[in-house]
Amino acid sequence: MFIEYLSLFMMFMLLCAFICALICIPVFIANARGICGGQKTAIMILSWLGIFFGVTWIVALILSLVWHGDGECTKCGCGSRLDELEKLAKLYKAKVITKSEYDKMKAKLLKDK
Repeated sequence: MFIEYLSLFMMFMLLCAFICALICIPVFIANARGICGGQKTAIMILSWLGIFFGVTWIVALILSLVWHGDGECTKCGCGSRLDELEKLAKLYKAKVITKSEYDKMKAKLLKDK
């Protein structure tokens, strides 16, 4: 009896994990394409509302494929050049990089846009 309930519970948990992974597909696409800010939030909300209203998941999927990243985001999350400059300054202050390396990386960051 216990084994039957345990196997039923495990199947339920597997189904829940599959549904969560399916719901997150538009968010994963948005992350890979560099979409962030309000657009990413809209995709995330629409995708999770897909649990109740399936059509919103389809809308989120379409939006994640149509919208373009604004160039301010990196693959690992939302950030700006100011954040990158702050990280660079911390590395220089911690003596991880030299002054010439710091100047080269800083110039590259400021020149990119």
